Amino acid sequence: MKRHIRLAAVALCVAPLATGGVAAAAAKQSKKVKVKPTTVYCRTNVSVQVPAGATDIVPPPTQGAEYGPAACGRLGNGVQADTFTVPASGDTLAKFTWYLSTGTVTGTYDLTPQEGTLNFLSVTYTGVLKVTGGTGPFVGLKGTGTMTCSTPDSVHTSCTDKLALISKTGTF
Repeated sequence: MKRHIRLAAVALCVAPLATGGVAAAAAKQSKKVKVKPTTVYCRTNVSVQVPAGATDIVPPPTQGAEYGPAACGRLGNGVQADTFTVPASGDTLAKFTWYLSTGTVTGTYDLTPQEGTLNFLSVTYTGVLKVTGGTGPFVGLKGTGTMTCSTPDSVHTSCTDKLALISKTGTF
């Protein structure tokens, strides 16, 4: 009887050590979970805004601000506002904000005019877009994407964006 009590006592003392060792080994072997990006498509239609104090826009503008509707699938709908410059390279460089129904998404883009344009006002572009953050459910949102845009008059521009986005919260 004493022998059974001693074996039970030893078993009770050794069991926590054994399970602690297994848990420690499992913790060392666990890998960081890799989050897969979510694909989101956006369509925007922006127009160059007439600068303060001016009465018109002389196309093609080399800098300015644009504003217009944005429809971004699972992110929601709203408007895009951006400021842009066109340096000597001919690319359009911009900082944008999408003001969506539940929050904002911010970032930058770089559009390159494509060859074969019929005139200097009607242009097609391809480019890259980088999402750098947001507010509301888009806090910590990051990602990159591609853009395909066209303008018939260098004042009104329509774009389709394909984005790969990762959210800190895992949802948006």
